[in-house]
Amino acid sequence: MAGKFEFYFDYISPFSYVANAAVQQISARTGADIVIKPMFLGAVMQATDNRPPGMVPAKGAYMMKDLQRCTTRYGLDFRMNPYFPMVSTRNLLRATCGLDNDPTEQKRFMDACFQHMWASPTPLKPDDDDSVRAMCEQEGFDFRQIQELAQASASKDAMKANTDLAIARGAFGAPTFFVGDDMFFGHDRLDYVEEALKAQA
Repeated sequence: MAGKFEFYFDYISPFSYVANAAVQQISARTGADIVIKPMFLGAVMQATDNRPPGMVPAKGAYMMKDLQRCTTRYGLDFRMNPYFPMVSTRNLLRATCGLDNDPTEQKRFMDACFQHMWASPTPLKPDDDDSVRAMCEQEGFDFRQIQELAQASASKDAMKANTDLAIARGAFGAPTFFVGDDMFFGHDRLDYVEEALKAQA
């Protein structure tokens, strides 16, 4: 079995953090390639008139309990980021796009961003240069290169294209997955992603 599936995400989404671990397991079981699609969730939410769960008190309370369950299932550490949700992840997403010519480094950078956003005792503030620099130094990335990638026109265009395409294809939140033209929303729909991959084989 092989094939591929697309993974649309934003580092601001804690459920994308869970999904980042889960998609690796699916890829290992199926042999399917993961197509990385960093998107700006704020633009998706605005375009679809959606609201974050935390803005609805009952959903916010449930989300915290659910995150603990989900991260425990996948063996992930979890610490609620105190800067959530009032920070911008644009530069990290753009830098991720800029690393697409080196999938190994791109994946390593993704893992570092998710880990520092949602598991580190010193939480990442993604729009603060000192915080991003500290993460880069700890994880072995060149902070200046990451900055340059984030500001490169090609990186900006790639993230905008991912975001616009996600909206055009019906996405309204993160994480979102596509197998061919079929969309699946939420890490808890990855069983269906796996079934769709098997059906393609």
